[in-house]
Amino acid sequence: MKRGVNAWIFPRDFSLNRILEASASIGYEGVELNLDEEKLNPWRAPKAELKEIVERAESLEVELPSLCTGLFWKYNLAGADEALRRRGIELIAKGCEFASDLGAKVLLVVPAVATSEVPYKTMWNRSKEAILQGASKAEEFGVYLGIENVWNRFLYSPLEFRAFLEELNHDYVKAYFDVGNALFLGYPQHWIEILSDYIACVHVKDFSMKLRQFKPLLQGDVPWKAVIEALTKIDYRFFLNVELGPLPEDPLKSASESKAALDKILGLEARAKGGEDSNLRF
Repeated sequence: MKRGVNAWIFPRDFSLNRILEASASIGYEGVELNLDEEKLNPWRAPKAELKEIVERAESLEVELPSLCTGLFWKYNLAGADEALRRRGIELIAKGCEFASDLGAKVLLVVPAVATSEVPYKTMWNRSKEAILQGASKAEEFGVYLGIENVWNRFLYSPLEFRAFLEELNHDYVKAYFDVGNALFLGYPQHWIEILSDYIACVHVKDFSMKLRQFKPLLQGDVPWKAVIEALTKIDYRFFLNVELGPLPEDPLKSASESKAALDKILGLEARAKGGEDSNLRF
């Protein structure tokens, strides 16, 4: 398994170059960039700019394994507003092209954000329809859609999550598993066992059950030994991407401390399985 970090761990005023340089200097092997409507706008970013990002990452020997985005909360794939749903489908298509240009293998997708006015079954069907439309672009660009388990009042059990993916039944639709998100709903190792071969990428952060809030790695209640054992058992070999915010007193402290904690967590990995391999299994 590889050590990765999401760009949100750095202050908002960090340029993309500074994010890549800081990540490399700390020792991360990969950086997950974030699509937004400011720095990396999927509708407006010129390909020349993306080429520069790739070249800079390569010069630093840092991979760009995946793309994340918070835009699916705004462009809800299963919401009541049809125009926003269409925009969400466009976001998948643009995101896949964007990921392909960067050499990223996984695009994170929030499948739906539940609202009171949309019945659950309608939301299920709308989400499936939107994702399947986007999956054709994913296949075209060779990018996997990683459906993430987020706090969206949708797909709140590993069995339901797997059933949703099985109904989609598309080679380029997988799961983006978030360890910290899962703890509030159950035990992450159970989710890993059930989702197993569907898991394309993994977010890591900790969570305090007592405080009901996310915490830095190794400062919450995530059973990391069981999580690593479960990931090793399913032969997961891709990135563990730290997804936390920066600390106001020091712009690099959160990233640095998270890397040290991630090293400790991966020290639990069964190395006898043949070492680290950044290739997806699909």
